This record gives sequence, C-alpha cells and structure tokens, in this order.
Amino acid sequence: MGGVIVFLFCGLLPIGPNLVVFLEKQSSVPEPLPQKVDGIIVLGGAIEPFLSKTYGQISINDSAERLTEMVRLSHTYPHARIVYTGGQGHVDQSEGYEADNVKILLQNMGVLNTRYIFENRSRNTYENMVFSKELVHPQAGEKWLLVTSAFHMPRSRMVFEKGGWDVIPYPAGYLEGKKILLFRDLDVVGNFYKLQVAMKEIVGIIAYSLTGKA
Repeated sequence: MGGVIVFLFCGLLPIGPNLVVFLEKQSSVPEPLPQKVDGIIVLGGAIEPFLSKTYGQISINDSAERLTEMVRLSHTYPHARIVYTGGQGHVDQSEGYEADNVKILLQNMGVLNTRYIFENRSRNTYENMVFSKELVHPQAGEKWLLVTSAFHMPRSRMVFEKGGWDVIPYPAGYLEGKKILLFRDLDVVGNFYKLQVAMKEIVGIIAYSLTGKA
C-alpha cells in the first residue's frame, strides 16, 4: 500500500519537474556574452554510440542542444578552441566513443575544422574535466565557456572549478520552464523521467562532494 501511495505521489505531482526547475535555475546564459573567449568546452551526452553503431547513422538524443549551441558558438567565436569531451560510459567499449561520433557528424555537416578537439576517454563529468585539461592546458586569465544541459550545469561547474579550471557556464537545453508548479497535466511518465534526471544529478553532486571531486 505504501509503495502505491509513493508511486501516485511522485507520478501525479510535479516533484520531478520542480526539482529540474531548481537545478536549471542555478545558471543562465551570460548576458551579454563575452566579446572574446579562448575556448569552449562541450560535455558529452548528446549522442547514442550504441544506436549510432547499430544503424550506421549518428543518433542524437534529447540533449541535442549541446551540439547545436556548440556549432552556433563556433561562429560567434571564430578563433576559440572547441573541445568536445565524451567517451564511452560502459565497460564494454565495443559500442564506440561519443566524441568520435561527433567528429563524424561535424564532418558530414561540413563544419569540421582544425579548431575542434575531441576527447574520447572520459566516462563521467569528472573525467571530462581531467582529460580535457590534459589536452588543452588552460592558463590563468583565459576565458572558457562550459556548455552542457541546464540541469547538468550545477554539478559540471562544481567539478571544473574544483579542478582549478575557471569556466563561464553556458547552459544549452532545458527540460522545464522557469516556474515551480503546484499541479500540472497527468503526465506520469514525464514526471518520473524528470524525477530520475533530477535525482541522478542531486546524488551526483552529493557523491562528488563527499569524494572531493566537487
């Protein structure tokens, strides 16, 4: 009985969406944008390597704004270095590497150039920071934009700043509006999905904080 009550409570009330709103409101796109940046870091999570390999075409998921904003920013800052960081999150590496798929995608779209740097070893946000830092060696005083989904930005920013890399948050892609909701339509599946997304981030923040990674 208790399980049914919890199921109805989480499924019918916008608990997940409101937690997502809380995470997404922690940062916003800088206004105005800096006139010049030295580099742009884009965190992986927009590509499905398994599906891309299975069907022979690059499969993009609901974090596609990380890619579209990356391309847009590449035009805004034509001299900035651009790092796409994302490897394979599973032990079985046969699925392929996300950064490699992005390189193919950009090549197919005709926008690939020498400013793009692809980091394909990382399996999580902490390794995104560590391995990207090894590649580009950011210097004090440089300006770097950090691009990732808005809900993922709080944890990502904490990780990069803990690693000594001062970044400017640039959230790309939102799952919710700006207001906390008391009630909404009975989207049980959507409510649970957003609860899962939010709890993964909150648990990640706690775990990274306890282990000294954030």
